[in-house]
Amino acid sequence: MSVRWTGLAEYKADLAQMPEACAAEAGQLVETIGTAVKEEIAHAYPRLTGDLGRQTTVTPLVKKGLVVSVVVKNPSKLAAIVENGSEARQYVTVNGVKHLTGRMPALHVFVPRIERARRTLTEQLTAMVLRHGATKVTDAG
Repeated sequence: MSVRWTGLAEYKADLAQMPEACAAEAGQLVETIGTAVKEEIAHAYPRLTGDLGRQTTVTPLVKKGLVVSVVVKNPSKLAAIVENGSEARQYVTVNGVKHLTGRMPALHVFVPRIERARRTLTEQLTAMVLRHGATKVTDAG
């Protein structure tokens, strides 16, 4: 008895090409979702001066010519206050003037959107790897 596998050479060639094909498609997904979440965050910030939205950036990290991740950040000193809020404060100046500053509630603009984008990206990357021939994808985290 014998078994003949037709298309074995093509199958092996497809397997050899899979990492590059997956990496290129994954890079596109990462960049697209990173840019989309950056825009969503920039538009969600309060619009007093527009400074918070303008300073939100997305930077792709490239290795071997492929986008492997993106960094979405806001370097503004106000971003942490807007995200986490602040407590009410009272102080007296050296001239004896009493100042009361109000409490600012946390707006949670950045973190929830980043977490949602990560979930979306994980789902899309899992679907992509399965589409490319993987039989099972497990969560490493």
